[in-house]
Amino acid sequence: MRERQLRIRRVLLLGGFALAGLAVLGRAFQLQALEGDRWAERAAEQQRERDPLPARRGTIYDRDSVPLALSHESFRVSVAPRELRDRKATASRLREALGLSRSQADRATSTRRGWVVLAGRYTVQQREQLGEQRGVYFERELERFYPQGQVAREIIGVVSRDGRALGGIEQQFDASLRGQPGYSILRRDARGRAKRAISLPVVPPRDGADVYLTIDLDLQEIADAALRSAVRTTGASGGDLVLLDPRTGEVLAAVSRRSGGEGLAAITEPYEPGSTLKPFLAASLLARGRVTPRDSVFGENGRWQTAERTITDSHAAGWMSLADVIRESSNIGIVKFTSRLRPGEEYEYLRDFGFGTPTGVEFPAEANGRLRRPADWSRLSSGSLAMGYELSVTPLQIAAAYGALANGGVLMQPHLLREVRNEGRVLQSVEPRALRRVVPQETADRITEMLVSVVEDGTATHASLQTFRVAGKTGTARRTGAGGRYEAGSYTSSFAGYFPADDPQLVIFVKIDQPRGEYYGGLTAAPVTRETLQGILAAHTSALDGRSLLATRLPAQLPGSPRKAAAATPRSDPEGTYVFLMDDSAPAVRAAARRRSVAVPELAGLSIRDATRRVHAAGLRVRLQGGGSVQRSDPVAGVQRVEGDTVLLVGSGR
Repeated sequence: MRERQLRIRRVLLLGGFALAGLAVLGRAFQLQALEGDRWAERAAEQQRERDPLPARRGTIYDRDSVPLALSHESFRVSVAPRELRDRKATASRLREALGLSRSQADRATSTRRGWVVLAGRYTVQQREQLGEQRGVYFERELERFYPQGQVAREIIGVVSRDGRALGGIEQQFDASLRGQPGYSILRRDARGRAKRAISLPVVPPRDGADVYLTIDLDLQEIADAALRSAVRTTGASGGDLVLLDPRTGEVLAAVSRRSGGEGLAAITEPYEPGSTLKPFLAASLLARGRVTPRDSVFGENGRWQTAERTITDSHAAGWMSLADVIRESSNIGIVKFTSRLRPGEEYEYLRDFGFGTPTGVEFPAEANGRLRRPADWSRLSSGSLAMGYELSVTPLQIAAAYGALANGGVLMQPHLLREVRNEGRVLQSVEPRALRRVVPQETADRITEMLVSVVEDGTATHASLQTFRVAGKTGTARRTGAGGRYEAGSYTSSFAGYFPADDPQLVIFVKIDQPRGEYYGGLTAAPVTRETLQGILAAHTSALDGRSLLATRLPAQLPGSPRKAAAATPRSDPEGTYVFLMDDSAPAVRAAARRRSVAVPELAGLSIRDATRRVHAAGLRVRLQGGGSVQRSDPVAGVQRVEGDTVLLVGSGR
């Protein structure tokens, strides 16, 4: 009995083994014969990994194809020592091409390690010098590089380390600049280790497009240096400076400075403009025929008490024409004259000059400003608007509106973009666009003459150039603080105008925030205008038409003739470069002792263009003699000079 049971158990056990064997054979047949291809593909998939290949981000250029932002290519280098054919030769190449020490090269090629990543990043030239070698692998990396340093960075924006565009042109045109990344397939062994030797390129990256701006780097550098100096010398909390071509709407330079802040506030931060708004009300009155040259209003001797409020001027005046009101920046006069316009008319002209709506410039987060409809006005609003209050504007909007006056009454759309190109093809191009005619040519011409008188014998004499007529207007506005209330002793000082007045090529707007001490626009912003224009005239910039400038240049004054207040005396050299030596009686010269002392930079061997930029960046002016590269400078490098002094650059060619 017992023996029979053992036999049954043996049979069952053998049967179980047989069935298990058959099951294994069946499953093996299923995996190998029926599902072999599917599982082989899955196994291969587990041993493959996508290795991203970054695309080169497009370059941002100025109007003359000077790079403002570009992608700097570098390489990480890795070594698989066991794959090397000749370890000694490879170690020698690593020392020669990458500058490794003998011990570093020996460690990198030692077979005791399977994979070695060399520290640091290496240049394209070093990668080419090392060449293609079995067992040496390269990983391409692209970093954003700004060759002009901090100049124009508020316009350009930045790109973070993880590739995100933050602000400025980088963000505005990110879709065009960033390109399309590619990838290669990286295979791994059964243990999951990467086998770089068989990395296969699959989808190559497509590099980003290049963006060409309207910005002129020379003008941007001059504007940047002028604004930095003004903010420092006035103790201001910040400021803005905008240069615009009134004929095309091209933004030639835009600078913003804020204590502890970044970004282009000239486009993103509105403010109350004060008296720089008065010319637009004057233009409205003339265009509507509400004022004749014979009309005048009484200035109330500088203080006008009405039932609602008291309006004051900084000076006492009697009867004034509209031209007198603009020249002397009379609040009382402009309020009285503007009362001849209906609220709807006043609103219409301010709107048509571009206030209350974005300009459409190619820049992220542009501010609209504020201009309320007449239905929302109080009884005081019309007069407040005439004085530049109860509305807010951006510096760019003010510059564009003055551009309309300079352009014969036609408002052009401001723009920062010229072209987007990729591999020689123009993908996008911006042409000058006239938005509308705001006032007739005759009205614009009459306002221009009023603005010239402001600079020649009005509130903006510190902006005058004896060589050219400048048209412009000063502004001084109270600033609001927390709770929307005006702060005592806190002001915004500004100047807006165009140059030369007889054939305008350049609109300039300067704003100084919270200057300490003197705060009137004529004493703070107007001198910055003159300094900027002098630097531009000495820079040989392509943004200005030299022939047209010569046609509008004023004749030299006769000996003994009276000087205009704070005027400049021109001298010219045979190359046509104008150098301005300030009259000793001018306040700018009297203030020179308060300016900082700077050393003349090393310039020998630099191109005239690069040397000029370096001199301007130091806060000095330039006079040129000859061309080509700089042979010498006078004073020589290292000599201390005061900001605003002139350096002679002698070129190697004629």
